[in-house]
Amino acid sequence: MQTQVLSQLPDGSWNPLRVYPNPLLAYIAARKLSRREQRPCRTVCISGQVLDEILPA
Repeated sequence: MQTQVLSQLPDGSWNPLRVYPNPLLAYIAARKLSRREQRPCRTVCISGQVLDEILPA
């Protein structure tokens, strides 16, 4: 199932970044991105359902 990573912009909107071939790869990328940029990230399947929301630690 293709999964997209989105990052939250300062205005509260979500910026689509990249599509991954499976949810696990997307989750790993979103965790790294959230830590590095200190912003919330989401993994979303192509149908639009939010799978995970990752908050910076």
